Amino acid sequence: MNRVKAIFRTWLAARQNRHFLVAAVVLLVSTVGWNGMVAGLKWVTHKEPIPWPVGVEVGGDFRLLSLPTRLGPFHRVEQDGVLEANPDGTPDGEVILRRDVMDSLGVGTSLDSTRLADRRSNWYLIRILEDTRPPAERPGPFRYWQVEVYYYTGALDTVPHVPERCLVAGGATLVDSQSLPIHMPQAPGNWGQPMTIRRTRFEVADQVGLDSRQFVQYYVFSLNGQPEDAWEVVRLRLSEPWRRYSYFAKIQLVPLGGVTDIKQADQAAQEAISYMLPSVLAMLPTATDIKVLEQSGNGSESDTKR
Repeated sequence: MNRVKAIFRTWLAARQNRHFLVAAVVLLVSTVGWNGMVAGLKWVTHKEPIPWPVGVEVGGDFRLLSLPTRLGPFHRVEQDGVLEANPDGTPDGEVILRRDVMDSLGVGTSLDSTRLADRRSNWYLIRILEDTRPPAERPGPFRYWQVEVYYYTGALDTVPHVPERCLVAGGATLVDSQSLPIHMPQAPGNWGQPMTIRRTRFEVADQVGLDSRQFVQYYVFSLNGQPEDAWEVVRLRLSEPWRRYSYFAKIQLVPLGGVTDIKQADQAAQEAISYMLPSVLAMLPTATDIKVLEQSGNGSESDTKR
């Protein structure tokens, strides 16, 4: 025993070893203190996934299938080979992502595969809709719109993919990103109150860099059933340690083609959103669903029945 003590004193005499021991003790105390604080405050270190409402259908490729193909005058493009150069056997209005793109978006992961049967996986929808009204009745030259919905749940800290970051990474030039006020009294809950969506304008230069065209995208998040247009707020709220259940869905609307009159584009977007958003929200858990889950603490199938 004396020999062991002597060896330990010799080891401790080295400055770097003393520092190592102090750091190890501090780490141990910090860990015990943190775990005690987490337990005392009933904080969570991981998020529970929120099931989508009963009746919502997601395919084995993690693509939303139950959104109606007709939303007012906006109909899914059913032809094959009209908007795309080569026919592929599916309607041009239904966009199916490649596996590598899904991986980059964090949809269809191995964890999603285990949660799909319980309606707790991430999923996506990308669809091109045509405004079928006669040109004289359409607001401007906006005939085709791409609607995108991405549903994420069970993540402690996630950074949503947003145009301000992804488009710039792809070579576009960001013009501005602003909140756009809209009001849809027919929408449910807080969605029927005056709210804002995010409008992102960007420019894309031609191959030789002599000319550029301006495009615009509109998006809003459903954050645990509530509207939010700032991705920074979404990330902050997702990381709150006192929230056991969390989800967000990014709802994005893109007019296909260049934009020359931004006010005209805003007007057309607000009208398109008024037709599309209520049906999209029916695919998502509501704020009331989240409260039921938090009170029950088990997330059973009956929790999200409408």
